Amino acid sequence: MTSLLGRLEYHRAYYHCDSCHHGWHPTDDEFHLTTSRTSGTQEVVALAGVQDAFAVCAERVLHRLSGLSVSASTVERVTEAAGKRVAELRSAGEPIGPTESWSWPVDTEGKTTAYVSLDATGVPQQGPHGEHADGRMAWVGSVFAPVPKGAKAKRRLRHTRYVSGLTSLEDIGRQLRQECQQVGVEKADCVICLTDGGNGLEDCLMGTVLGGLAKEIITILDYFHCAEHLSEFIALWVGPEKAEEQSSQWRHRLKHEGGTVVLAELEKLDVSTLSKSLKETHRQLCGYLRSNQHRTDYPTYLARGWEIGSGEIESACKTVVNHRLKGAGMRWRESGTTAVCQLRSLFKSDQILWMHHWQHTAAI
Repeated sequence: MTSLLGRLEYHRAYYHCDSCHHGWHPTDDEFHLTTSRTSGTQEVVALAGVQDAFAVCAERVLHRLSGLSVSASTVERVTEAAGKRVAELRSAGEPIGPTESWSWPVDTEGKTTAYVSLDATGVPQQGPHGEHADGRMAWVGSVFAPVPKGAKAKRRLRHTRYVSGLTSLEDIGRQLRQECQQVGVEKADCVICLTDGGNGLEDCLMGTVLGGLAKEIITILDYFHCAEHLSEFIALWVGPEKAEEQSSQWRHRLKHEGGTVVLAELEKLDVSTLSKSLKETHRQLCGYLRSNQHRTDYPTYLARGWEIGSGEIESACKTVVNHRLKGAGMRWRESGTTAVCQLRSLFKSDQILWMHHWQHTAAI
């Protein structure tokens, strides 16, 4: 056996069935041994494998930190096998980590508030023979409890749990629901759904993720995405010299008066003398605000002390997926993408999840 203390050798009994012609070693089952590496060794190799390229981990990291001498292909196999196990558990609805009710932040009305969010990010892919293939979108979902505004803390998030992978929106929604149930979302007075307005995200969060689970659901369109759309039109409308000043004024109105007021002002504009392309931009912006009016009451959200930006999930796309899977020259197969995404989402969640998984479920 390869262990963190070096090579180990132990003697075990071997049993063979004359009827089915299969053999087994009961001692391996007792020790949760599925390969010639101990579970501790597998954890350390997988822990390195979610940090950097497999070759870097094998050649420059593992031996220096642990004394392990393994090949890049071994790091890849161990890491992806560990991630596959996490993906299988989540797809089957099996909980990972302890069930614990989080302490949710309290808003200005004294109500406890939980947060959930969903987004997707592209991952470069390769074909079955190593050839270039079209990229795929990996989902990233999170449930989190931010530190109350005004409180001094080293971290912005008090708690967070992630799920991620190349899967359907419905499947990632079910996985996120499992995480929500484990942290006691149903005990919060209201749940805030923050998204960038992508197709299907609101329906998934309100249905698959939180349907029948949350007492009250509030959906909020990321203020910064909305402000960006608004600024793009203003810049084309007033020209580059006045763009910054005018955009700042309109963004201020959006934040402190809300999307409905801004939409009314935009619809009052005389666009008859504008170019055809600018008229179309104006039409699209009005349509965007009109379809999202129910999610742009930013003055109320701010007054309640709620988050109005989807920066947490935007950051999660980078830290959970991009920083590991979108390095220079990297391309992935579908199975490896989901495996590493799921393992990295476990690693980036609250520390207790990784520890609990390797102590209780990783090798079972």
